[in-house]
Amino acid sequence: MQGGDERALIEIYNRYWEKMLAVAYNRLGNQEEAEECIQDVLYKLWKLRGDFSLSKVGLSNYLSRAIRNQAFNMLEQRYRERKKSDSYVPSDDVNLLSPERQLMIRELQQQIDDSINSLPPQCQLVFKLSRQEGLSNKEIAEKLNLSENTVKSHLKKANKDIQGNMQLITTLVSIYFFSKIH
Repeated sequence: MQGGDERALIEIYNRYWEKMLAVAYNRLGNQEEAEECIQDVLYKLWKLRGDFSLSKVGLSNYLSRAIRNQAFNMLEQRYRERKKSDSYVPSDDVNLLSPERQLMIRELQQQIDDSINSLPPQCQLVFKLSRQEGLSNKEIAEKLNLSENTVKSHLKKANKDIQGNMQLITTLVSIYFFSKIH
């Protein structure tokens, strides 16, 4: 591809189309926008082909992340356009805390709590001191007699584990809310 061989791009398209479409559609909830998202990512990939290289992640992971980021950009653009629209008036009859949404929020909070509680004890303690009590890394290190680097490591692990546990439910909640808004 770096040499300008279009067959490489066609092979990427053929090999990864279904996965890219699934990722884009899950984020955007619209087939046409999902296809546009893929086209944008492949266009950018081709445009940057001379400087493109993968060192730490595989092509499949790179494409998934690129699709996700492009989808978020498209959602943000969609939101900005709606806000700018003269006809956009927030609906007063939309109950943002309907029983259905309250249940989803409770379930999401339970998922977050379960993720935090599944952390190793020391990591859990560091996370709670940081996020719930608002202590700085230095304050936590002093309080627990740890190095600041150890505190940072615990927070990094906690964030990674919690985000991993939350990715699916966050995606589902996002799809629900965006489908209700549009």
